[in-house]
Amino acid sequence: MTRVVRSTTDGIAVEERDEPPGSGVLVELAAASICGTDLELAGLGELPFVLGHELAGRVAGTPFAIEPTRFCGECAQCRMGATQRCVDGFALMGFFSDGGMAEEFRVPDYALVPLPASLPVGDACLVEPVAVALHATRRGEIADGHTVAVVGGGSIGLAVTACLVSQGHSPTVEARHPHQQEAAERLGATVGRATDADVVIEATGSADGVARSVDAARPGGRVVVLGVFHGHIPLPGLPALHKEIVVAASTTYGRHAGHRETEEAAALLAANPDIAATLVTHRFPLDEAARAFAAAADRTSGAIKVIVEP
Repeated sequence: MTRVVRSTTDGIAVEERDEPPGSGVLVELAAASICGTDLELAGLGELPFVLGHELAGRVAGTPFAIEPTRFCGECAQCRMGATQRCVDGFALMGFFSDGGMAEEFRVPDYALVPLPASLPVGDACLVEPVAVALHATRRGEIADGHTVAVVGGGSIGLAVTACLVSQGHSPTVEARHPHQQEAAERLGATVGRATDADVVIEATGSADGVARSVDAARPGGRVVVLGVFHGHIPLPGLPALHKEIVVAASTTYGRHAGHRETEEAAALLAANPDIAATLVTHRFPLDEAARAFAAAADRTSGAIKVIVEP
């Protein structure tokens, strides 16, 4: 038997199940972090699948981060390295199929991301969100000398901030809560209201965030929409048209110049341990997953990234 985390009619619950069925590599969980989308799913009530896609674990004692996307590997998008745009079978663990917030879970062998020796496996669940952030900076097509802004101070916005700073940029970050502002400054950003930016990365997933991003961009500037929208993206028409804003969408991660963006994220975290030290604010044992989700949902509590460990 193995313990798993599910959303139920009574909220987040830890249940026992048989060993994960099917094929694939069996992974022993080391750490799973809670994403904003996990919180959205938890608000839907009873769900039949195990939650969790920001994962790290061990296979026969060897530590790995997990790249939780599934793709065909054969379509034109996959062959060019854009696995995040797979047109024939893209899926993400923990989204209407079992994720890995469990003592044990199975993944395809291609999902294993080797870790640099200096990256603790307990922090390696951050590889997934940092890869998301890294991909968004590439979608920004940021050139030397560009001014860059990040709208949103949650874990993804701060991960974007860390990536930008590592690339030599000096971003301005708009963050709502004092602890998010402090984290942005610790990562090397300036906190304040952005104006006239060449590139703005929207990391709120809200209509207000998109509007602020358009407002913060210069005429002819670029807005990268990284926040998740399940319906229409509420782009403010006249301001965007008047400025001739270029809008680029960004989702998950893939391959860049032949390299996995998840492996690049692992290298970045290993080289900059202060990123994990800044982003991770809470850790809970798996049995206290309900408390972990409650902490992650309460931004006023100082939570940025909440991790569940076995």
